[in-house]
Amino acid sequence: PISLFSSTTLKQPITITMKTSASSHSSPSLPPPQRQNTAVEKSSEAVKNGLKVFFDQNQLALQKNLEEREAAMTLAEQQLKEANEAAPALFAKPGDRFTFHVKYCDFFALFQYVGRNETPPQKADFRGDHNYQSPEIGWLIFRNVGEVSFNAYRDIVGAWPIAAYSHYEGGEMKNDTLCIPPSMCGELNVWKDWDEDADY
Repeated sequence: PISLFSSTTLKQPITITMKTSASSHSSPSLPPPQRQNTAVEKSSEAVKNGLKVFFDQNQLALQKNLEEREAAMTLAEQQLKEANEAAPALFAKPGDRFTFHVKYCDFFALFQYVGRNETPPQKADFRGDHNYQSPEIGWLIFRNVGEVSFNAYRDIVGAWPIAAYSHYEGGEMKNDTLCIPPSMCGELNVWKDWDEDADY
């Protein structure tokens, strides 16, 4: 009820009763507004999906590349090991000693590795013949510290003439030296000191 004062007397209240129906003023419950994807959001989602595919493919490619490199390294290590077994002189350090099998001989051949040749090739004189060239840079140098001359090994690998397969210093051929390319080192084996107390 609402009380109002009369406009004439200002003393007599006027009572007005208003009845309202709760149902007539109640508004129906509406679901929360749905957020609709915009063109920008759809484009952003497409970019995200595209990047995910790209990075997944890139990761697979990197993994494959890594596996291939590991396999190549394993193969290289195996080949290096086999090369060391087949031609140990190629991996020698200065001072290492090598030998080879000499048929029909009671003496042993013993060569000591000196190092790699650093002298550029030049015309070499062998018994008055100047048509030979001294060893190439990188060839292996040995000196004889055994009882068998280099000639036996020269025969095996074809390291003739002497002028073409000897070491040079200051333009002069060093006597009792052998300078050969890596391809001629396959017959050399690592020398193992004789142990008198060992059972052979």
